Amino acid sequence: MSVLLDVKNLRVDLPTDNGMLHAVRGIDFQVRRGEMLCLVGESGCGKSMTSLALMGLLPRKAICTADQMRFDGADLLALPEKQRNQLRGRRMSMIFQEPMTSLNPSYTLGNQLCEAMLEETGVTRAEARERAIYLLHRTGISNAEDRLRQYPHQLSGGLRQRVMIAMSLMCSPDLIIADEPTTALDVTIQAQILRMIRELQREFGTAVVFITHDLGVVSRIADRVAVMYAGQVVETCDAASLFAAPRHPYTRGLLSCIPVRGKTLPGSHLQAIPGVVPSLIGNVAGCAFRNRCTLADAVCENDPPLVDIDGDQRHWARCHKLEPGVLDAGRLHEVAA
Repeated sequence: MSVLLDVKNLRVDLPTDNGMLHAVRGIDFQVRRGEMLCLVGESGCGKSMTSLALMGLLPRKAICTADQMRFDGADLLALPEKQRNQLRGRRMSMIFQEPMTSLNPSYTLGNQLCEAMLEETGVTRAEARERAIYLLHRTGISNAEDRLRQYPHQLSGGLRQRVMIAMSLMCSPDLIIADEPTTALDVTIQAQILRMIRELQREFGTAVVFITHDLGVVSRIADRVAVMYAGQVVETCDAASLFAAPRHPYTRGLLSCIPVRGKTLPGSHLQAIPGVVPSLIGNVAGCAFRNRCTLADAVCENDPPLVDIDGDQRHWARCHKLEPGVLDAGRLHEVAA
């Protein structure tokens, strides 16, 4: 598969009263056509800032730089605002984190679904409406024709998220960025939404950047995974390799914290990674994980190298102390269960 999105050395800095906050610190990743890439990490690691940088929706005071941020050959940072707007919603779309507040309460669902498609030259309102009805049906919403006349407050959270997914597909985009789209939903609805996103992604051949903090979600849907910590990507590889043989101490720590059905005894204490994420305000040097890592020593005060694990450019990790060994070849299926 050819590369659709290519990001190199992306940085996002935010001025605060206490100094400059380095929210994203030089991350690299690629997304291939039709691929599901999961960005995973705990809250505050820079996942959402990365997604907003890709869409050009960062706060006004944010400073965004990159050696390269290309979408299908176009330099996103160099594009004039008018051309960037033409990409948004048409070739790049986004499913936002909070379905309860992402839709405009003043407009009907029909107006909001059809808006971007009607900007296309030659598209009639009838064609846009027909597309909206099809996608609402496809996302599991019954009585789609009637739903177009409703307002967001008349729908549950799960239905609103389905509308957001349908909206993201209206213009048949090449890339969808989904920023924790199941966060506010209960477990049953979450499973339905995840299954639906995966099915739609395969049906339409759309590339997806799926942002989450839940490794259980990652195990269900990811083709490749990029693990983020303190504004950096610390490990990236295909999903099977990540769960079978994680190499970065942070990735191994995350996986060890997950209870596994049939192996974690009822009433037993769950593992946890000690310590807290360091502040990213001001000068940040060395390995950001060293204050929580059992392997850390003096060398970790230097910036860690990015290592090609197997020499085939498929599995990368950023660490001085890469751990060898394998967790369990069946771990992917256990976490998914």
